[in-house]
Amino acid sequence: MRKTLLQAILIFLLCGLSNAHADQPVDRELAQANTLFSEARYSEALSVYQRVLNSRTSTIPSGFTLTRIGDCQFRLADYQSAIRAYRVALEYQQGSDRAATQFWIGLSTFLLRRDADAVAEFLKIPELYPASGMWVSTAYYWAGKVCEHMGKKEQAAVYYRNAGGTGATTQGRFALKKAETISKEARVR
Repeated sequence: MRKTLLQAILIFLLCGLSNAHADQPVDRELAQANTLFSEARYSEALSVYQRVLNSRTSTIPSGFTLTRIGDCQFRLADYQSAIRAYRVALEYQQGSDRAATQFWIGLSTFLLRRDADAVAEFLKIPELYPASGMWVSTAYYWAGKVCEHMGKKEQAAVYYRNAGGTGATTQGRFALKKAETISKEARVR
């Protein structure tokens, strides 16, 4: 009995050590990619993140790696590719990570000058992730900003008010003031 138990433990440890050893190159590559990203060397970081994603031995969550790929593409102003990476990342993410990724989809869409689509993307955050805290008010704020950009002042004011909430924070008071200013401008016209 002891011998069988000892053999099972030994096999378990050997398998665990071989898996840990297999992940070390991927971990080093991820660290390298993160360093390149922090140094604003986005093209180089992108290729390393793609290698990490395609690694068969990687235990790094695909959602994280895909988000970093999207982040590189966003910073390289390849917004369409960033959106694709972020959308796939959403499939692997959980919780508040999804709201943040959805925000970057909205911002990328706005930067592609697809304003109506950007508003729709921002509004997915309060709809799909209502418990995501500051991402909800941030999404409403940006939906307001895009509506204002489109000349839809009344709708912008509504979104700014939603972003402002009770006005308990500096950002909330700013959004409420913006809503008030836009509403006054609309009444003057």
